[in-house]
Amino acid sequence: MENIIRQFFEFDKIETCQPFGNGHINDTYKIELIKNELKCSYLLQRFNHQIFKRPFAVMENIGKVSEYLLRSDYPLQILRPYKNKKDEWLYIDQNQNYWRIFNFIEDTVSFDKIETVEQAYEGARTFAVFAKAFSGFDVSKLKSTIPGFHNGETRLINFENAVENARPKRKELAKKIIAEIFEQQLFFKKINRLKLPLRVIHHDTKINNILFKINNFKAVAVVDLDTVMPGVILSDFGDMVRTFTNSAEEDEKDTSKVEMRKDIYRAVEEGFLSEVGAILSEEEKRYLKFAGPWLTLMQSMRFLGDYLTGDVYYKTKYPAHNLVRAKSQLALFRSMQGVLS
Repeated sequence: MENIIRQFFEFDKIETCQPFGNGHINDTYKIELIKNELKCSYLLQRFNHQIFKRPFAVMENIGKVSEYLLRSDYPLQILRPYKNKKDEWLYIDQNQNYWRIFNFIEDTVSFDKIETVEQAYEGARTFAVFAKAFSGFDVSKLKSTIPGFHNGETRLINFENAVENARPKRKELAKKIIAEIFEQQLFFKKINRLKLPLRVIHHDTKINNILFKINNFKAVAVVDLDTVMPGVILSDFGDMVRTFTNSAEEDEKDTSKVEMRKDIYRAVEEGFLSEVGAILSEEEKRYLKFAGPWLTLMQSMRFLGDYLTGDVYYKTKYPAHNLVRAKSQLALFRSMQGVLS
C-alpha cells in the first residue's frame, strides 16, 4: 500500500490502513497518514476497471463535477479526487490494478436502510440538492461512461443475450422469473418514448451514498460519483424509491416480507420536489410515479442476468445470491404496481 499511496503524496508514515464501507463494486480503505507530525485522513480505493470499462472517463467526469461544485454555492461538502504525481486521476500498479484517492469527510455516518420518514425526506432532499446544483451545467461536457446504464430497452437486449447464453442449470432454476420479466418488458418501451431532457444524474441514489453528521444526522455530502453522467431525472428518483421504500433487505429470501412502504414513498416525493420541483418540466413531474417500478424491474433483470451468466458483475456471498436478489426486486416491483396504480 505504501508504494501506491506515495504515487499521490509524500508522507512520513502510514498510521492506519483499514477496509472501509461495504460497496458492491470497489474495494475501499480509510488511510491515516502522518505528515510533519500531523495526521491526515483519506479514502484509498482499488477501482474496479472490469466493471467500469472507461476508468479515465469516469474520473474525468468526477473531476469536472467536483470542480464545478467547488466553484458554486453548493451547500454540501464535496468528495473530491486527488491527482497523482503524474497529474493523473488513477495510478495503475504492476498487477494492473487501478487506484485512486479522495478526501475523507470526518465525523460522519452512513445508513444502509431507511428507518423513518424523516430519514427518507432528508435523503431525498439531499439528492435533489445535488441535482439542482447542476441546473446551469452543460451536460454535454460529461461522457456517458456506461452507455445505456439506465436504458431499459438496452438492458433488455443484454438480458435476452444472458438468457440465450445462460448456464443450463441456472436457467432452469430461474425460468419462472425469466418469464415474468419478459411479460413486463413493455414497461421499458413506455419510459423510453418519453424523450425527457438530459441532466447531470447521480445514477446510484441509495441512502448509503449520503453522509450524515454524526451528532445530528443532517446530510453532509453526496458520495460515490462513479456513475455521474448524462441521464433522465427518473433514474435518480426511481432508484431512491426502489431502495428507500423497500420494507426488507435487497436480498431478502422471504418475498412475503417485501413491500413498498407508502409513507416512506410520500416522504421521498415531498423531499425531492422541495428542492427540484421548480426546475423540473411538467412531463418529468407527471411521470415520477413510474420511476420506482421502472428502476426496480430493471434492477431485477440486471441481478438475474448476472446470475444466469455466472455472477461476473455483482459481489455475491453464495451461489444463488443474485437469483435471490432478482426475486426480491420483482416482488418489490409487484408491490409498487399495487400501491402506485
